[in-house]
Amino acid sequence: MIIVPAVKLEDLPVVIKFILHNIKAVDAVEVISALRKNLDLSSCILPLQMLSSQSKLKSQPQTSSSTSQVSSSQNCVKLLFDVIKSAVRFQKGISEAWIKAIENTVCVSDHKVLDLIVLLLIHTTNTKSRKQIERVLRNKIPLGCVPEQLLQSAFRNHSLVIKDFFPSILSLAQTFLHSADPCVVSFGSCMYKQAFAAFDSYCQQEVVSALVTHVCGGNDVEMDISLDVLTDLVTLHTSSLIRYATFVKVVYLPDLTSPKRISKLSAGSCYPAPTPVLGDDCRYPLSLKLFSAVPLPAQVQPSHL
Repeated sequence: MIIVPAVKLEDLPVVIKFILHNIKAVDAVEVISALRKNLDLSSCILPLQMLSSQSKLKSQPQTSSSTSQVSSSQNCVKLLFDVIKSAVRFQKGISEAWIKAIENTVCVSDHKVLDLIVLLLIHTTNTKSRKQIERVLRNKIPLGCVPEQLLQSAFRNHSLVIKDFFPSILSLAQTFLHSADPCVVSFGSCMYKQAFAAFDSYCQQEVVSALVTHVCGGNDVEMDISLDVLTDLVTLHTSSLIRYATFVKVVYLPDLTSPKRISKLSAGSCYPAPTPVLGDDCRYPLSLKLFSAVPLPAQVQPSHL
């Protein structure tokens, strides 16, 4: 398997396809373990990082060659995961072998962005393995094997690939917010925030809709963490979130007696709008309808409403 690091990026999909196509069932776990160990996606994002550095220097305008290099790199990564997806779908035992190879990885530092993307890929492609994927992630996250930084790296550097796995990302985020483990809950909330930041308007709408569903679910933990996520989105992505103000403004909370929760809602209304036209919706995306729909206790009645 030493051959993998020596392969040129543009040849990597062909080499991986050959390896996966010729795996024997008895050797599958061993071969895939060696494959994931030697397959380094960092070399695939290097051209993108170089281009980003160049764009910060006004004296060095982007050249057609550097742009072409980035496009080629992204296409190769996309082809690579298309090859893995095809093997998972059509070759018996590949899913189980890849999951087992990740499960057998004990050292925290040995876990890679590749592992997370492959787990999302299998969750999307092989419905029979979804519970197993959830279990692997639930076990790995509290141990620090799949930290939020790794998740952020996957979205930042490979959004073109994982965009295809959005339904699984949304499903896992929803499931993780139901967890009793704070680490898993935090990871689920991070999935929501990263998906909103990285994907298109359709995905953003689905994220907001899912968060509103959590808020209205009646579970205190889900309600609080979802309000935290919405507040963060208001802070970081005001102009994007404004498109979905209608979703958020129809939220109805069955219990607004907690001053802490009122504080969270109010926090979402403190950020100034980028333009006067967006003023009302941006300033009150979380609380406008809430305060008008639900009578508040006297001690937490906002004076300006």
